[in-house]
Amino acid sequence: MNSASLISLFWQFGLAAILGFLIGLEREMRDDKSVTLGIRDFVLYALLGALCGHLSTAYNNPWLIISGLLALIVLIMSSYWANRDHGPGITTEAAAVLTFFLGVLIMHGSSEIAIALSIVTLAVLFTKPQIKRFRANVQTHELRAVVLFLTITFIVLPVLPRTSLDSYLGFTVATLTKVDAARGRVQMELLPNRDVEVGELLELVSQNRVKLGQAEVSAVKGEEIQAVLKEPAATGLRAGVQARQPLDVEFLQVMLSALKPYKIWLIVVLVSFVSFIGYVLIKIIGSSAGIGLTGLIGGLVSSTVTTLSFARRSREHPEASRLFAMAVILASSVMFPRLVLEIAFVNQSLMHNIVVPLGVMGLTGALLAFYLYMKSRDMASDAVAVRFDNPFSLKSAINFALVFATILMVTRLATFYLGNEWLPLVAIVSGLTDADAIAFSLSSLEHNGLIPLDWASFNLVLGALSNTFMKLLLVFGLGHRALFRQLLLSFLVIGAVGLITMFLYYDLGP
Repeated sequence: MNSASLISLFWQFGLAAILGFLIGLEREMRDDKSVTLGIRDFVLYALLGALCGHLSTAYNNPWLIISGLLALIVLIMSSYWANRDHGPGITTEAAAVLTFFLGVLIMHGSSEIAIALSIVTLAVLFTKPQIKRFRANVQTHELRAVVLFLTITFIVLPVLPRTSLDSYLGFTVATLTKVDAARGRVQMELLPNRDVEVGELLELVSQNRVKLGQAEVSAVKGEEIQAVLKEPAATGLRAGVQARQPLDVEFLQVMLSALKPYKIWLIVVLVSFVSFIGYVLIKIIGSSAGIGLTGLIGGLVSSTVTTLSFARRSREHPEASRLFAMAVILASSVMFPRLVLEIAFVNQSLMHNIVVPLGVMGLTGALLAFYLYMKSRDMASDAVAVRFDNPFSLKSAINFALVFATILMVTRLATFYLGNEWLPLVAIVSGLTDADAIAFSLSSLEHNGLIPLDWASFNLVLGALSNTFMKLLLVFGLGHRALFRQLLLSFLVIGAVGLITMFLYYDLGP
């Protein structure tokens, strides 16, 4: 063995000993009589794993690792049963087995993974009190919501159709049997109990409902159909492709062309995930959150719920209206960077085009909130309990999906029948309901090339402004007049800054 290989080998054994030392140190630092394994034990376990890993490579015999592991398990079990004071858990014993495999990983060239696993192990061992506190705060329904979120994200989402629902409008009448791409002709076999006529235009779709083109029937002889491919020439045609008679109802086709189940549910998952992050932060800070922090983080979960909570509170404590106004402005301002973040996942070009106007409005809101804070910093800022429902429940997910689907259909119909010039009205009305839904709807229109980028961006920002002023209406109806007066001027300033920025930033000319 040359000197370089020997130095590398010493380094690997030394790294294994260091990792074992750190894990053993954590175990020995615990003031717990049930922990009987200490620094020396864990160093030896890591070295045993490293030795087994080295020998298994040198002699090409992986059973040496299994033998070492079995010997270690026997030693650990003997110590476990000999110690009558041990608790019900086996955390130390599990850490010992893991330490053995860290040594194996190092000798097999995975030092980075071994170090990363050591860091995770130490973090888990050190944060036992914090984990217990977190466990005490987690409710059963919240854990159920997490399981539901994972289920519909990784099980339901992948199997949803990726094509628009208008592809299901029609009846399959034939199946392609022969394709002559050079001459632009196809041959089909008519399905039982189906009829076609010469000159009829059939849609060609794949098994997963992807449109491949159109063909005009040129001849029908019994069950054999001859057809001519229409321009643009279809691609990907082969035997087995379906020919379908479309349902000639333009209104339905336009409306359903906006709905792609996979994309709709993907947006639902994305919006719910962002809200869930805010919900977890609210759970972590708990009742210790001040008014400003509650408004800031509450805006991630739901700026509308946050506004409603402070509006109702203002009726009980009108003297704190300035502080409540600060929280509502913060919650509303968080919505702007939240929209930028969400759009970034689905439409990068649109995201870059809305950063400046939404960023300017968000910054304006933050400055106004800071001004109100400075004006009222002598007032008592007690913790405020804002009750948020778990942002991911099946009911809330379905409700958002329905709202999103409705706005998608409305915007598609408006652009098709009324033209793009009516989009501002659609954006304002839709924004009163949900800023996320109209934002993603406009993103879909721009992505499909139905509206220009600047026009989509302009209306997205307009929808966000509409949603902001909707909160002002909620305060007017449910809150104290003092809170409404504090918010009125601030929201007018945010709106004016937003509108000026929009008209200066976007090219809205013909």
